[in-house]
Amino acid sequence: MADFERDSGWLSGQVVDAEDARLATGVLAAASENPDNPIASRTGIKPGPGSPGNVLATDTPSRHVTVAPFQGVIQGTRTTAAGPYLVTLAQQKTIDVLGDAPADSSHPRIALVVAQQTDRQYGDASDGMLVRVVPGVPAASPVRPEVTGDYLPLAEIRIPANTGVITQDNIKDLRVFTVAAGGVLPLKAHESLPAHGYGGQRLYDLETELDMVRRGNSWRPAVTGAIQFFGPSDAGWPKSGTTEATPFVFNQVTIPPAAYPRLLLCTGQLTAKADVENARFDQIIQAVGETAALSISAFSVGPTLTTTTVASAHRVMPAGTSPLVITQQFRRVSGTGTVSLSTALTASAFSGLRVLAFPVP
Repeated sequence: MADFERDSGWLSGQVVDAEDARLATGVLAAASENPDNPIASRTGIKPGPGSPGNVLATDTPSRHVTVAPFQGVIQGTRTTAAGPYLVTLAQQKTIDVLGDAPADSSHPRIALVVAQQTDRQYGDASDGMLVRVVPGVPAASPVRPEVTGDYLPLAEIRIPANTGVITQDNIKDLRVFTVAAGGVLPLKAHESLPAHGYGGQRLYDLETELDMVRRGNSWRPAVTGAIQFFGPSDAGWPKSGTTEATPFVFNQVTIPPAAYPRLLLCTGQLTAKADVENARFDQIIQAVGETAALSISAFSVGPTLTTTTVASAHRVMPAGTSPLVITQQFRRVSGTGTVSLSTALTASAFSGLRVLAFPVP
């Protein structure tokens, strides 16, 4: 049959072959990111409770891994109108990773766990879906093995030389999700934003916790004017310390990247103590890797030797893939003496950096 004007699914009186049936079902599945094949569906796992399709080492490390039950879509690739296969692993499966392919004595290798779809219509030896291991080739710098045909990647397993067990540290998650047409797509941390999409497509980035929509040729906040909040500090910050004329970095906040530009409004508060009166100090807000300060707030101390100062700044953060780290610093700029931030004053009520991120055109 020609690849155009296919028989409609479930049409009475017509011979609807397997390709026709898959194409009819594919109308309800999320579109692929391939702009050259608008009738293709996205390959992936159906989201669900728990962690469908997750590959785990056994509780007591052994040669085996387990694969959690899942349902998913595997887009056929053997013809442009192959359509999507709807696949199911109905219960947890245990796979012997090293049984048929033991670890090499000298070199590591990379194995893949995949859900492989076979179809005799395209020359395969059998029909069906099989969750299996592709063993890979040992090498000093091993690479992932190539997989032919139609498949859904689940995990990468790095197998060290001369090992007899698989641990969770050896396993890298490769799963991607898919949804019904029009559904909100959960984007895994190891995935990039789709380079292509359709107007109105929605996705939720599991790494950055951003809800986005496709507008024109770019990804934008799903809610216009959506504001994000960061701070008052990254893990392990702020840090207590003492300085004179040398800037001391005592706090930082990391702003994750987004697929759209944002205006950052930064507010830094510092409660510090000096050992003498009337010396002047600066609180500085500055981005890591930049020489110019975003803001400087001058302060001095009186008889109590303790004071609180607030600095504010703004900066445009362009769309991109790199995070931006904003720091708080202090130093003495005139007079004598030292200024210090004690452990008692590092609580966010006294010292902290807060950042609001506003989407901008």
